[in-house]
Amino acid sequence: MAERKIDEILSSIGDLPTLPTVYMKLTHLLKEPDVPIKAISTIISEDLAIASTVLKIVNSAAYGFHTRIGDLQHAIVILGLNEIRNLVLASSVYNIVKGLKSRSSFDIQAFWKHCIGCAIAARVLAEAANLKGPEEVFTGGLLHDIGKLIHAGYLRDDFNAVLADVAESRSPLYESEKRIMGIDHTQTGAALAEKWRLPPRTVDMIAYHHLSRTPESLTKEMAAIHIGNILCVALRMGSGGEAKVPVVSDDAWKVLGLRLNDLEYVMQRSVKLFNESLSIMEFE
Repeated sequence: MAERKIDEILSSIGDLPTLPTVYMKLTHLLKEPDVPIKAISTIISEDLAIASTVLKIVNSAAYGFHTRIGDLQHAIVILGLNEIRNLVLASSVYNIVKGLKSRSSFDIQAFWKHCIGCAIAARVLAEAANLKGPEEVFTGGLLHDIGKLIHAGYLRDDFNAVLADVAESRSPLYESEKRIMGIDHTQTGAALAEKWRLPPRTVDMIAYHHLSRTPESLTKEMAAIHIGNILCVALRMGSGGEAKVPVVSDDAWKVLGLRLNDLEYVMQRSVKLFNESLSIMEFE
């Protein structure tokens, strides 16, 4: 029933957000071996808004380069292909969030900061746990709450009722969504990610970041998003609309394999990177 309702919702939205052609072309191109840097730069340059945002992010304090990077080819050489693809995705999602800002009374600015904060915290956790693909975890963190954006932008009255219920009952937001809407943002977000043809592991990171449903196999990537999201709420890095800090799953902590004294490093590193990134999060 829930899957049918989500399909009906997404099908009824005429201007449903899509990932830009640039990101899709880049993802396809990077599947090929020995891709020329110039070819990658050319694709990104097709979208001036994305290209300029990528350079803005690269030149932010978060990366700490001493000299200004003025062109995409230089950025690609320094950062590598996976990092550039993440930046293109971040730029794409940023523009989607900006476009939906006027649709909702939800604090979109705080929401965007929460998404960036979760992406940063999840990536720091992934690196601390020696995961092979921290860039993929960054992507999952960036998109983990994309379902909330759909609810806030296109189901405004229902979502406002959810926010009011969260404020009164202090329930987890996904529980209020279930009571009022019959679905939650993890389900809507995962369905949207599938429509965007994102990798199954990214879809799963979105679908199970609260672990409110039991996955077939709890992966380290899911665990990093789950804990990263909670750290983000606890450290007040933006806001996803929660009234209180969620409880960390013991299973997620065990799967990630970190010790308690690793947590202090993760928190300090996450806050440092988040604060250094604030200059790139403001909506013009």
